[in-house]
Amino acid sequence: MPTHTGSPPKTKPPKPDSRLPSAAERIAAVAAAGLLIALCVFCARWGFADIVVVDALSTQASLQAKAKRAGVAVDAKEASEVIASLHRAQRIDPGNPNTAEHLGGAYTTGVQSKREAGPNGALTRQWPQAFEQYSRAVVLRPTSPYSWANRAWTKYYLGQIDRDLYAALQNAINLGPWEPPVQFVVVDLGFALWEEMPVDLRPQVLAVAQNGARRHGAQIIAIAQKHGHLADVCKFEKLASLPACKSVAG
Repeated sequence: MPTHTGSPPKTKPPKPDSRLPSAAERIAAVAAAGLLIALCVFCARWGFADIVVVDALSTQASLQAKAKRAGVAVDAKEASEVIASLHRAQRIDPGNPNTAEHLGGAYTTGVQSKREAGPNGALTRQWPQAFEQYSRAVVLRPTSPYSWANRAWTKYYLGQIDRDLYAALQNAINLGPWEPPVQFVVVDLGFALWEEMPVDLRPQVLAVAQNGARRHGAQIIAIAQKHGHLADVCKFEKLASLPACKSVAG
């Protein structure tokens, strides 16, 4: 039997193919793919939640328009269906502050006509739930003046006149002094609570009222008249020449 006694042939190791990814690159690619999949799932859930919210808000607007034309309140059953849809969206995307804001608004839709009754007359099961949603909204997005204003608003109509309410009002003033919806809430609550609110809040409420008077004088005058503070706002240059203020001056 022949035997091989020579040395093994010398061969060079194959050169790595530069076109093939290295182990580190493969690991990075897998990680990136996993992140992309997770992001797609997240975006799909987020997008679906937004679709549900938009559909619910469209229904809500339609119900409100129909009720306004008929001169009646929004049907309770239909309003509850809107709320159920918004809760569905919140379960899909619980970290969305917009959904919490919309839910707070949906809960107060059924008690809009009772706002003039004040804290005692407007206490219904919807206000606590609205407050819960607005409280959730300020946690999810603490820089929103709208969330703080709405939180202060619901506390007032729950009869919870306390430091927490004034803190929410202060945040709304700090964050949104030029936002008309925030201005209306701040001025309305400020004049309603004028005698009992911290004294240092009064000039801030007047400053917000003056901001609002630049473009929304009629609304500021109406709010001031409602609370017996017409003389306070008629001192503003923008309002002094209006008929309502001329009667005060006379």
